[in-house]
Amino acid sequence: MKKKIALIVFVILIVASAYGLYRYIVFNENYSSSNAVFVKSDTLTFLAFKLPGKIEKIYVSEGDDVKKGELLAKLDTKDLEIKAKALKFQISALQNKINSLTLQKEKLQNDIKNNLNINQNQINKLQKAIEAKAFGIQAKNYQLQKLKSDYERFKKLYLQKRISREKYESVKVAYFALRDEIKADEKLLEGMKFDKNSLITKAKLIQNNEKEVKRLTQAIKSAEDNLKALKENLKLVNQNIKDSYLYSPINGKVAKKFVNNDEVVDAGIRILSVVNPKEVYVLDLLEETKLKGIAPGCKAKIHIDALDKDFDGVVTKILPASAATFALVPRDISSGEFTKLAQRFYVRIKFDKVPKGVLVGMSGEVTIEKCKRKK
Repeated sequence: MKKKIALIVFVILIVASAYGLYRYIVFNENYSSSNAVFVKSDTLTFLAFKLPGKIEKIYVSEGDDVKKGELLAKLDTKDLEIKAKALKFQISALQNKINSLTLQKEKLQNDIKNNLNINQNQINKLQKAIEAKAFGIQAKNYQLQKLKSDYERFKKLYLQKRISREKYESVKVAYFALRDEIKADEKLLEGMKFDKNSLITKAKLIQNNEKEVKRLTQAIKSAEDNLKALKENLKLVNQNIKDSYLYSPINGKVAKKFVNNDEVVDAGIRILSVVNPKEVYVLDLLEETKLKGIAPGCKAKIHIDALDKDFDGVVTKILPASAATFALVPRDISSGEFTKLAQRFYVRIKFDKVPKGVLVGMSGEVTIEKCKRKK
């Protein structure tokens, strides 16, 4: 009887083992499993200030819900605001100076232009008068030559007593009167030429004011360069003030607070981290020997250890390089001596519906149904 019972137990064990082996073979043929599973999120963002400073206030705590664009933290900006105010005052004063110099330059340019026009008109008018006077003198000289001939002829006739004294005297008076008139006109012409030369000299003096215009132009250019530098400085200060405010880049939750109020931090130091819990996924490190038949679209069963629950998911991506490829200290195989190891590849799995309570960093297990068959 005992032998019969032992035989039955042995047979049952053999059948159970065979069934278990069958289940194992079938499972490996249709599924791949892994326990190197972690919950990740592309939206996990570490926030830092772009400049050093003292933290005036952090407005949120760990676990708080935040909205995109919400103010999370702020640096002390008193010194920057004082500097910005001083720069604005300097810019305003320098702009007023530039406006004053510009008006002065424009007035001087207009005065030079108007005075030169007036002076040139006077020169042109005087030149015409000179030409007219010179022509008149030339005509009178021609008339004087004729009177001179008459005068000399009448003088001989008078000495020969062939004409009366009255007739001789009339010609004589006419001759000397015209000669004196010509001399007066010549002196007047000299005076007119002198006045013209004086106007030409005055024009040169007026043109000398162009040097003052150039000086004013240089002063304006220098002031404008300084103004540009001040505006650039103000722009930088305003940008620093803007960068002293830390806003949430996403809708989500505060995952971690790294510093507290009144702490002095350097640029780039982590202040807060925020994450969108609705955009988490599972990252599975799957051995290369288990990749056969796995492709985007394959269904997966996700078990989260902390929740002790299973969730449905789907493979969305298989990264094209192994995890070891990105190791800080890669394996040295240049000598040809190495131990062959099964490499692991990143398989990204998306929850069909993100469950409540799943947090970034949780671990678990996955079972992926193979969906790619060789034809």
